[in-house]
Amino acid sequence: MGAASNPASICNTRRKMQLIRSTVVALAIIAFVYFQIHSCSKDDIAAPEPPPPAPDNVIFAAIDVFFADAEFGCVSGTAGTLMTTLDGGKTWNGSALQAAYLNDVHFLDRLHGWIAGRDGSLYATLDGGASWTPNPAQGCPVEEDFYKVQFFTERLGYVLGYRGVYRTDDGGATWTNNWLPVVADRGALDVSFVNDRTAFLLGSRYLEADPVCLYRTVNGGALWIPIEGSRASVFRTVMTVWFVDALTGWAGGGVIMKTSDGGATWTTQVTPATVREFFFFDAERGFAVGGTTVLRTNDGGASWIDVAPSDDRIADLRGIHFIDPLNGWIVGRGTDARAGDKLCKRSLLLVTSDGGVHWKVREFLFDYALVAGATGLLED
Repeated sequence: MGAASNPASICNTRRKMQLIRSTVVALAIIAFVYFQIHSCSKDDIAAPEPPPPAPDNVIFAAIDVFFADAEFGCVSGTAGTLMTTLDGGKTWNGSALQAAYLNDVHFLDRLHGWIAGRDGSLYATLDGGASWTPNPAQGCPVEEDFYKVQFFTERLGYVLGYRGVYRTDDGGATWTNNWLPVVADRGALDVSFVNDRTAFLLGSRYLEADPVCLYRTVNGGALWIPIEGSRASVFRTVMTVWFVDALTGWAGGGVIMKTSDGGATWTTQVTPATVREFFFFDAERGFAVGGTTVLRTNDGGASWIDVAPSDDRIADLRGIHFIDPLNGWIVGRGTDARAGDKLCKRSLLLVTSDGGVHWKVREFLFDYALVAGATGLLED
């Protein structure tokens, strides 16, 4: 046999070839790693980490809530904080605006919304709260305190300020106020719209001995008519009003009263009471919230039942909104909480899907120290 047929020689040859292949593979791996590393610049290697995501579950002292449908909703609070949900409240996305108090939030649909607050704070969104644009409120006094906002179309809307009800017909570019515009020493507290033309304004000339406290408009705020039967002597502790039509309405605060003649006369239904806000579906069914109570009526207020959940975290319920007689939300402030040596506050969200028979309570803790230095942010 020739040398090529020698078994020992064949074995040595195979070992050499295997060693060469192993060496080549190792060199290839080293080269690959080397070029992967050095193909990037130093800036790429030391690239900064992506910015942190927007804060979620952040709401300081929740004030108001609005749901456009069962899935999309928004909650506003103090220190410019607000949060939105796209899944019925399972998850929330928080953000903050340059404002102290965000008193009221209103949406036309999932995209178009407004928020009103203190010190001239008025914001609009066209993308469901992903971004908010400040509105200069041209035609309103500088740093007017806004309490409530409501739009009927993308162009026609109203905002309640201390000095009256401001109307816009151009989507908020300009605003006009016709509620006693030349009379000093007056202040507004609340407004209830029956439709885009008819509304009732709670306000008074507070230096008079017994001023009228309720005004009506039937032409979109061009003219406000004082209602004689609703003077301060009748409305001593009233802070909010709600009308379901031109005749039927309720006034609340330290009492609940009802009118069936457009405010000319009133009948006391509950005293004492603690009412921050009403929500009525019609002349029979509605809610009144405030403090630790959630009052419900199904007979026009002839009887009121407290349906608030037994939860000792509840301190002061502030805002309420329903999308139908079954599904509703209430927000407010909770009792203090301790996390180690840190003092925390609670914002609360109450949710019902059976018209207030049962409630689920969700809390959002926030660090009091973060806003304690800002005077007034947690008061009222």
